[in-house]
Order: sequence, then structure tokens, then C-alpha cells
Amino acid sequence: MKYYTSTTEFNCGIDLHARQLYVCLMDRQGKTLVHTNIQNNDFDFFLKRIAPYKHDLTVCCECMFGWYWLADACQAAGLTFVLAHTLYLNATHGGKNKNDRIDSEKIAHLLRPNLIPPAYVYPAAQRPRRALLRQRLFFVWPRADLLARIHSHQLAHNRPPIKQTRRIRDPWATQLLAAEDHPLRQLALQNELAMVRHYDSQITALEEQLQRLTKRTLPRQYALLQTLPGIGEQLDLTTLYEISDIERFPTVKDFVACCRLVKSTVASAGKIKGLRGAKLGNPYLRWAFGEAAVIAKRDHQALGPLAQGLEARFNGNKFKANTVLALKLARAVYFMLKNQTVFDPERLVLALSRN
Repeated sequence: MKYYTSTTEFNCGIDLHARQLYVCLMDRQGKTLVHTNIQNNDFDFFLKRIAPYKHDLTVCCECMFGWYWLADACQAAGLTFVLAHTLYLNATHGGKNKNDRIDSEKIAHLLRPNLIPPAYVYPAAQRPRRALLRQRLFFVWPRADLLARIHSHQLAHNRPPIKQTRRIRDPWATQLLAAEDHPLRQLALQNELAMVRHYDSQITALEEQLQRLTKRTLPRQYALLQTLPGIGEQLDLTTLYEISDIERFPTVKDFVACCRLVKSTVASAGKIKGLRGAKLGNPYLRWAFGEAAVIAKRDHQALGPLAQGLEARFNGNKFKANTVLALKLARAVYFMLKNQTVFDPERLVLALSRN
């Protein structure tokens, strides 16, 4: 766990909610100077209350769904803003009673002696692109469910699978409907096919827009990542925008930890009691590298046999073997972006051979 180092004379802890923010401002000695509840998230009123201390102030709030506006408002007002990691913060401070007043006070107290575990404040300029990319995923997943339902329908009636492509759905849809003789089942198929086509059009439009933007703003990084096995155009976008800035990770260990590809151990008196931390990190990066590992071992000539060897070492456990391959791919991405170099397959093959 890393901690933020506050260098300002005054520190402000905010317990943020959708319609209010509870503010506690302290000096370095722990004296409370402002402690109030501000309704309707009135930031102008907040600035008036902290005006005497604004010149040397750090503002901190817990990471929750509504922190974007506060981070942007603090930046526009010239205030130092710190985003506290929710899970780590809960592990750091506790108490018998808990309410908004106590929470804001504890955040200020923890900020003063440098005990705030920070989370990454994603740059405001890149947030719309990342949000658009995540929206694409939320369209892809229900479309996959619809396609699986259609496939299950075919299996239920012992019909052979019909080949399809995403770009040209019409011949596939025509054959599906022609094979169905019951009018009600045909109606159900028509409804599902209509939804699939709608998702196709929305997803295609999003992908084209994101690719244009990325090729214009991050052309080198976009081209570099596509040299990695298993990383195509869409996983490339996910990886780039979820990472944001590779320099925010001091070491490769920090990066793979953020990707949810390593677990920490729980030890006491020299004995390992178990593992934890499986859900600490970015779920989108974990998904992207998991997908890349499956595609890489299927399509890459050298990685396929090595992946099979990994499965044999793990007694046929494909999940563990895929996780090891995903970990190696994540390490490769870190050094590729850090050093601005293309993928070296020999190094990855050598690393997998040693496992």
C-alpha cells in the first residue's frame, strides 16, 4: 500500500455524496478550522468557506461514482486534489460510529500525517474516450448473449450451425429464418436478430470513431501494441485507454498488480495463511489480457505449443495456464510502452519456456 505525501499547511477531507458534501478542514497540528455540510454540492459556497486557507490547501475525497466533477472543479480553482482509494481507506480508518461528519474528519486526519492511500485521477481530457470504449463493451456483452441464445435455439432443434460474420449478417439470418417452420419461434428469432443488427450498427460506429481519434492522437502507441500476439484493434484501444499513462507505474510489478494478474499472500508467524487481492485492480485490463492470452495461444505459431505445455504443468488447468500467459503479455506491454519498442517474440517464448 502506497501513501500520498501532503506538503500543504492545510488539509481538507470531504465525504462526497450525490447531493451533498461534508467538509472538514484542518491545519498541520490537527486543529479543525472548518467542519460543515454543504447541500446540493454547491462548490462556490465551498470556495467561500475555504477562502482563507485556499493558498496552501490539499483537498481529498473518497473514490466513488461521482468524483469527476469535484476533481475538475478543484483543478479549475487551482486546488491540489487527492483521490483516496476506497478499499484501502476503509482498511486504514475504522471506528465504532460512522457518519458523514466522522468520515470527513477521519479523511482530513489521515491526510495530515500522510496516511491516505491514493487512487489514480484519470485525466479529464481522456475520460470521454474511455467512457465511450466502456460503453462499447456494455454493447458487446449483451450482443454475445443474444448470439448464444440463437445458437442454443439451433442446438435445441438439432440443426447444424450456420457460419456467420459480423460484417455480413444477412445470409446467416436468412438461413436461420428459412430453417424455422413454427411462426412463433420465427417471431422470436426475428426479434433477436433485430437486436443483434442494432448492436452491430452501434458498435461499428463507436469503433470507427475511437480508431480515428486514437490514430490521430496516439498513433505510435496504437501501432506498437498491435505487434503483440492476441492484441487486435479493439483490445489495443482498451489497453491504451485503461492504462492512460504508463509512467504512472514505477515498476512492472505495479502494472501487473493493477491488471489483477497477481495475488498477495496473507502470512503470520512465517506461515502463509492464504491469498487475497484477486479483485484489486482494473477489471477491464484483466479482461483485455485474458482475451489476448486466449487469442495468442490460438493464432500464434510459437505460443500455441508453449501454452499447451503450461496446461500440462498445471494438470490441465486452462485458467492457470491462461493467467500465466496473460501475465507475460502484460509485462511485454509495460516494457513496449515504457521503451517505445515493438514486440520481441523470442523474449516471450524464452520467458514461457522457463516457467
